[in-house]
Amino acid sequence: MDKIILYLVESSVMLICLYACYLVVLRKETFFSLNRFYLLSIVAFSLIFPLLSFDFDPPKVAVVQQPIEEISKARLSYYDAFEEWSYQNHSGLTNASEADTTLLITNLNGTQLGIWALVSIYLIGVVVCLSRTIWTIQWIYRLVRDNSCEHHDNLTIVKVGSPIAPFSFIKYVFVPDEMIGSSEFDHVLAHERTHVRQRHSLDLIIVQLVAAFLWFNPVIWRLIKSLKTAHEYIADNNIINEGYSLVEYQTLLLRQLISNNSYGLVHNFNLSFIKKRITMMKNKKSGFMGKVKVALVLVCATAFSAVVVQCNSIADEQLSIASEGLVAHSLTDEVNLPVIAGREGVYYASESDLVNFTVVDNQLTINGAKHEIDEIAKVITASGLTQNGIIALRVDRNQKMNMIRAIQTELRKINRRKVLQLGMSALGQTVESPMLLAPMKGHNIPGVPQLPHIDEAYAAAHDIDILKIYLGEQADVMIQEEVYDFVKEQMAKGKSNYVVNTKFGDSDTYGSYLQNWVYIQEGFNKIYQERSQSMFGKNYLELDKEIPLEKEQYDAIRKGIPRAISIAEPDENC
Repeated sequence: MDKIILYLVESSVMLICLYACYLVVLRKETFFSLNRFYLLSIVAFSLIFPLLSFDFDPPKVAVVQQPIEEISKARLSYYDAFEEWSYQNHSGLTNASEADTTLLITNLNGTQLGIWALVSIYLIGVVVCLSRTIWTIQWIYRLVRDNSCEHHDNLTIVKVGSPIAPFSFIKYVFVPDEMIGSSEFDHVLAHERTHVRQRHSLDLIIVQLVAAFLWFNPVIWRLIKSLKTAHEYIADNNIINEGYSLVEYQTLLLRQLISNNSYGLVHNFNLSFIKKRITMMKNKKSGFMGKVKVALVLVCATAFSAVVVQCNSIADEQLSIASEGLVAHSLTDEVNLPVIAGREGVYYASESDLVNFTVVDNQLTINGAKHEIDEIAKVITASGLTQNGIIALRVDRNQKMNMIRAIQTELRKINRRKVLQLGMSALGQTVESPMLLAPMKGHNIPGVPQLPHIDEAYAAAHDIDILKIYLGEQADVMIQEEVYDFVKEQMAKGKSNYVVNTKFGDSDTYGSYLQNWVYIQEGFNKIYQERSQSMFGKNYLELDKEIPLEKEQYDAIRKGIPRAISIAEPDENC
């Protein structure tokens, strides 16, 4: 939504600036066809150029070897990651099961409500403007349907029974019935013929549709009037060039002021700026200086458009940097994050419902302030973090895991289990690895199931296959293959009763832990991707679950293949 709002603002500002050039330089020149072209062009430019970006001095980017397979580079959506953490308890695990979907409830704050109110007003304006255009077309259709017509020189003359100012639309020319055959009719027909032949109605249709989406910008409505004026100047100039008497034509314009009904899509013969039209007919044709002015405007418009494109490129670069991690942007301390090889910089957390945890040299910092571990509950409560809020965890890669375990334990006690573990890509971008901590043993919290202690005896009794992985070992892509092979073997057996059981030691480093954790995730992702390609020919990690069909496909891909990963308690064997 932010991008849409920014686009509308940029488009409006560009239209204002380019239209100002027309008012200052071109409006009084007699290059009528050029003025028409310019007005149409700046509408197109204002719509297209804000979408473009091009860096005229692109930086050189070093080629980085990325060992993990291409599947690792696919975008993993933020809510998918939390939904995928589940223990789907089958037959022997437990009678209760933890839902496969974690509901993320967004609490609307005042700013968000204000934005939605503005969006609602904007959409109402769009509907009103489009309805007005549709009503005009229907009104014209009724005139054609209810009145007699005759064809004349590739034009369809609609003889309207009631007094009406002559006007044209597409190939139709609407005139009062009593005007047919009069001396004035030839002048009117010659004038409207120019509108029809040069397809001026098409100009108005296009600009009216654009105006429906830029209705809040008063310049677009001024531009429509200027475009209709340019159309009239073109038609008037054509009349004079065909040899009609200037005096007789001007007198006709004054006599035809019988109605001032002007609809957005039609060209009224007696449009209200008669004085301007008569004055323009008498003006001397623009000479060399006029051409210089035109050239100057075109150069300025081109330069301005190039600036807009370059600014968009800079803005895109800044947004890319920002997307590398809102946490990294909001905190000033430097953290030597673990390098997650092969992962792109992606970050999906909302800064409005997030608390930043940073751990460097056994020092915990929460939202930029130093705290002790036993203060976590108090600080989170004071922060206003909702129950669905996220803990963004930035940890130095050399930090020992004993402190991380203590932080995780404290979060589990207060049921703040959604953790976004942050690492760094090979290019230095911040990457995310979502995790849902297991419920704390012995803490009965409503709605939070207690998971069983899965040891060798429990696994044997309930026919559970276990793959044990030690997260403290040197990170190795073979862990990804080991998880992949293990789950594929379970699939071949027709089993979904399995667990990838992980463990780490207090003296292990966070860097090894996080890299190996990501490799485990990638082992599951590889399987889901293969199934997605074979079943639906789609990229699994790009399925949009907001779309019912893709949600069904997502569920079908994962059916019977739970992402069952556990972290052993300190007193448990892995």
